[in-house]
Amino acid sequence: YGGRNSGWWYKWGSNHSADTWSYSWSVSHSLRWHLQSSKNGLIAREETSANKLSLGDVIFYDFDGDGRWQHSTIVTEINHEGTPLVNAHTVDSIKRYWGYRDSHAWTSKTQYKFFHIADHF
Repeated sequence: YGGRNSGWWYKWGSNHSADTWSYSWSVSHSLRWHLQSSKNGLIAREETSANKLSLGDVIFYDFDGDGRWQHSTIVTEINHEGTPLVNAHTVDSIKRYWGYRDSHAWTSKTQYKFFHIADHF
């Protein structure tokens, strides 16, 4: 817990309206940059392709290719072909193909970032 610009955290308030959180907790763009630079707490390693991901890993989407990461998903299954499937909640998605080409947000300029979340500390 600290400043909203640092770390990855969520703090429950005395009632739900008093909750507070870091930007990396709720904004895909902020979480993407946090994962790239974090050295403690929630840490990750950037991977070069989706096929190197495992359960619990994160994929980021820059749908218009401008360097702002608008969306993120969590790998929740690896299918029989070794392809990651993801869950997300902007438009409820369960076990969706990671590429998101069926999304109304996807464009030919879409960029991806893949992060393997450290599963032991």
